[in-house]
Amino acid sequence: MGTPDFAVPSLRVVEKNYNIVAVYSQPARPSGRGMKTKLSPIEKTARELNLRTITPSTLKHEDIFLQFKNLKPELVIVVAYGLLLPEKFLTTPKFGCINGHASLLPRWRGAAPIQRAIEAGDSKTGTCIMLMEKGMDTGPILSSKSINIHSSDTSKTIHDKLSNLTAEMLVKTIKEYIDGKVVPKKQKKDGVKYADKVVKDESIINWNLSSIDIFNKVRAFDPFPSTYTFLSGVKIKIIESQLCEYSHQFKPGTIIKSNNEIIVACGNRSTLEIKYLQKPGKNIMSAKDFLNGTKISIGEKFGS
Repeated sequence: MGTPDFAVPSLRVVEKNYNIVAVYSQPARPSGRGMKTKLSPIEKTARELNLRTITPSTLKHEDIFLQFKNLKPELVIVVAYGLLLPEKFLTTPKFGCINGHASLLPRWRGAAPIQRAIEAGDSKTGTCIMLMEKGMDTGPILSSKSINIHSSDTSKTIHDKLSNLTAEMLVKTIKEYIDGKVVPKKQKKDGVKYADKVVKDESIINWNLSSIDIFNKVRAFDPFPSTYTFLSGVKIKIIESQLCEYSHQFKPGTIIKSNNEIIVACGNRSTLEIKYLQKPGKNIMSAKDFLNGTKISIGEKFGS
């Protein structure tokens, strides 16, 4: 059971090692400018592998459960599926349901663990393989592995690292679990943190925050939903930034340097350099190229 790109390596590696009786994914939905109906990455991959695909929009209906039960699964693997499994689904398979989750549980339970870890300035994240139970990401841990979050990392780079790591861990963990060689460990009660779903309203930059907080947010929201600000009423996406050591006494959002580079005053007298940005309908460009086509004076302000 999975839906986005993140789960594709897991599907491929499990398919090579086990007999998959069915693949569940969220149904095809309209997307893109033309709003054309598009299969999820998991459904597309499952079809390529000639696997049976089932795409209910909900798991709450009895006929959907009976269809699932009739498959007689011994084990269900869930990776970024996006639908909550009712308790009767969890207790049907002989070995239950296991989940590959992109965080070091109990920190960052929920929908957006990668973005929230980067946004919070965490130095580490990782993958946990856990037994599923009724609560949201509360089940006992079968295995876990951590990776470092570097200042150059974005949600895209961490996504790709953890997607591959989850796939690597799954096959080894499944075998050890089925063979009785791994004892599920209860999650710690302290350190619980929830990773709320990222919404577009969060994308606007608040220049009153410190530069490190804005820097982390830019990386966390790259590539989606991306961060933005306004310049003279025009929406400008901030694609990449870099911390500076300058101090200042300007109002947050004020542009304090605009000669081949763009440096902005942030909260707590901190500063941030804007490396790459994007005008509406234009390609992403460096600050230098942006300044060649857009005159910015020192003292102008970013902000709504």
